Amino acid sequence: MNVAFLLLSLDGNTPAQVAREAQQVPGVVEVYATLGEYDVVVVARTQGTRQIPELADRLRKIHGVVKVTCCVAV
Repeated sequence: MNVAFLLLSLDGNTPAQVAREAQQVPGVVEVYATLGEYDVVVVARTQGTRQIPELADRLRKIHGVVKVTCCVAV
């Protein structure tokens, strides 16, 4: 099982709304609206590392998300 932290930068949508939508994405286990450089932090668990870019693409499609930075735990 792989763990990834996906850091979302937003423009045009509230962090709370994006967090609610991100929670519905398969593989997402925790979501936090945050203050600071990133607006939302998503914690995901996947079977393989190849699923992480797919998950990031799904998060990028949420209205207001302009950038997704992936950090995979090793």
